[in-house]
Amino acid sequence: MKKTRIYAALLVTATSLLLGGCGKAESFMKPYDITSPQSEFSFVGTSQQNRAPAFAADLCVANENVMPAEVAVTAETASVYCVDDKTVLYAKNVHQRMNPASLTKIMTALLALESGRLEEEVTVTEEAMITESGATLCHLKPGDKLTLRQLLNLSLVRSGNDAAAAIAVFLGGDLSTFNDMMNQRAKELGATGTHFANAHGLTNEDHYTTAYDIYLMLAEALKYDEFLSIIGQGSYEVTYKDAEGKDKTNSFESTNRYVSGRIEAPEGITVIGGKTGTTNAAGSCLALITKGSSGKYYISVILKADSSEMVFQEMNTLLSLEN
Repeated sequence: MKKTRIYAALLVTATSLLLGGCGKAESFMKPYDITSPQSEFSFVGTSQQNRAPAFAADLCVANENVMPAEVAVTAETASVYCVDDKTVLYAKNVHQRMNPASLTKIMTALLALESGRLEEEVTVTEEAMITESGATLCHLKPGDKLTLRQLLNLSLVRSGNDAAAAIAVFLGGDLSTFNDMMNQRAKELGATGTHFANAHGLTNEDHYTTAYDIYLMLAEALKYDEFLSIIGQGSYEVTYKDAEGKDKTNSFESTNRYVSGRIEAPEGITVIGGKTGTTNAAGSCLALITKGSSGKYYISVILKADSSEMVFQEMNTLLSLEN
């Protein structure tokens, strides 16, 4: 898999993680405090002075709220990370467990990219069908044949829940096994506030993450050119075969209003791409990768804004910090 050329300018993600347990994070864990001798993400030598950080040495670390008085954000959790300087410009409740809605698909995409199987043909199965009322769909049917790359585009651009489920069945063999794969990868990334119950983000009481964990997942996904290319698209047209071998063509506009041209970022800010998510339980969610006026790169995350209009309005407020 080709690594992104600009990633060297973005960040170097830690690849050695010392974590225990599985699935849900234990309540006694002290998240991401690399200065504490009690932190699960540091290890101690024969003297306290010899402590060496095993986690997050090359990542932004948010141990507490960072909320400049001039920035007013009503969303329940929000954050801005400068990936070049490894600094946190804004942090509000970033370790609070939240329903991520379709931001879940960042992890689904990461596993698809890491599989190295984007050119393989996928036959959509009955298990991938989504029946929940109001779910965003690409209207896939059992027997449809698409490549994994096409499904990845549909999952990230259209935010198709059926496309994400089809990816899960293909890579995991079944939905449950793919959930286990997602949770294992989250643990490896240090996303200790995360537990996945599905590949798409539809509401489940056992499905949650944090704004900081979304940052960790997004930072890892940024290693792939394919990911950057997909999330920057304003629309996506797909042609594939149905169960009878006939061609089907559909075109979908991106749910990200920045890349579809419906919302403008503050002057001097370039939006590279991102992922949206909306459910009744999660509210409106948005994660973005941007380039600031200084040429530095940023990751910004908002979870549970009051509306789709508010999430973009408050994201622009956060993006103003990058100038």
